[in-house]
Amino acid sequence: MGLSFDPSFFLYELGVAVSYLPVVALLSGVPLLGGLALGTFFALCRVYRVPFWQKFAQGYVVVMRSVPMLLQMFLAYFFMKAVYGALSLSAADMDKTAIVAASLTLNAAGFLSEGVRSALLSVERGQQEAGESVGLTQMQIIRCLVLPQCLPVAVPVVGQGFISIIKGSAAAYLLGVIEMIQGTAMKTAGNYRYLEAYCATAIIYWGLTMLVERLTFALERKVRRHAG
Repeated sequence: MGLSFDPSFFLYELGVAVSYLPVVALLSGVPLLGGLALGTFFALCRVYRVPFWQKFAQGYVVVMRSVPMLLQMFLAYFFMKAVYGALSLSAADMDKTAIVAASLTLNAAGFLSEGVRSALLSVERGQQEAGESVGLTQMQIIRCLVLPQCLPVAVPVVGQGFISIIKGSAAAYLLGVIEMIQGTAMKTAGNYRYLEAYCATAIIYWGLTMLVERLTFALERKVRRHAG
């Protein structure tokens, strides 16, 4: 029997995939913001050699970049399961969506930290000296001189990181979180039309990544104009 494709079921699955966009937004938006904040902190600690935190950040980045994201997710799940057990709580009450979001956040922090660090190092040393010569504090120099000038380098890195997080969020189903791929696949029960389901999901993910790339490009041009 040849391969068949049902256009009507494909369109139906497109609608199903769209209905799971809030889940994708949650599992990618939260890790992006949290990972960027934590990654920026680690990058600043490494660039400015903050005692204790510099070494901690170096070790953290090595671990996050070495251990597969999927394994990190499983470790986070079993760690929380052990915590719930120690507190005599039921593991069934664990918020698996929160565990996935937290795991993706910690993973993103490791990768984004390297990108932000490279952006910080791209700013000329003379900017630091210029800020000190007019009496600015270290925090004022970072906030007013360094961060604005490193944005043109950091924005593309953050954009690519966001795309990786979006695609990585698809692994959430392994912890029992129903996301876009699993949600559309569940609708094939009885007709086994997985091709239509997966094609619909692929188009939505493609659209999301294209949107992020366009927004990243537009933001990069904007910050370059302001930096120039």
